Amino acid sequence: MKKIFILLLSLISFHAFALQLGDQVPNFSAKTTKGNINFYEWSDNKWVVLFSHPGDFTPVCTTELAQVAYLQPDFQSRDVKLIGLSVDSLEDHKEWIPHVNSFKNQINQELSLENSLNKITSLFDDRPDVDYPIIADTSMDIAKLFDMIHPNANPNESAFGIKHKATIRSVFIIDPHQKIQTILTYPMHVGRNFDEIIRTIDALQVAAKYKVSTPANWQPGDDVIVPNYITNDMIKDHYDTEDFTQYQDYLRMIEHPGFFKGNKNRSKSGINKK
Repeated sequence: MKKIFILLLSLISFHAFALQLGDQVPNFSAKTTKGNINFYEWSDNKWVVLFSHPGDFTPVCTTELAQVAYLQPDFQSRDVKLIGLSVDSLEDHKEWIPHVNSFKNQINQELSLENSLNKITSLFDDRPDVDYPIIADTSMDIAKLFDMIHPNANPNESAFGIKHKATIRSVFIIDPHQKIQTILTYPMHVGRNFDEIIRTIDALQVAAKYKVSTPANWQPGDDVIVPNYITNDMIKDHYDTEDFTQYQDYLRMIEHPGFFKGNKNRSKSGINKK
């Protein structure tokens, strides 16, 4: 009974202090496929996507890490660093990476065959192999710190994953000040949408730069929302424009500041689209 009580107390304490939006990420050291890192030093005051996967040599995880590899230039263009994690060993990670790269090459081939334009652009679009670090968190210290071990998410059988230890599909988007801006959690059997993660980064960066919000289904170039503390008379001073659309007293939109309107059809919010 005493051991059970201590375990329950540990669980309650652990979940009570789980990291949340706006929290600063504690610094940590880790062994990775790119060598030992200190997270604060490695992040180098840049945006970071930290994502965990349940296990090496598993089907969904292979497709996910391949997709992240394929999208590395897209993250890099946004000044975003990538880092993966699971509780597998460094040796397993390194042995698995060629499998991931092989599937990434399949993604590249399939996309290049979609239409003739992609066939042409694929000649200049050599997507890199996995070049981001993957943490080998065999002690589960980092996984527990970020609440990546969920006892009721199969295949885990205990809070600390003793028999079938596995991290869930977690995503943390961390800003240059090491503060958590987004937390996403997917179940074991559903692969993540990394295009949506890129869209979220775009929205976060626009919001941070221009002090705006983004509406539902927002894409770069769509209208953005003016915060309520800025009055109509203040819009020109804040955004260098007098043009705004008012849907309600509390809902006003302006064009995406600083966005090149090469395609005017993308300039209006989805609220105006059929």
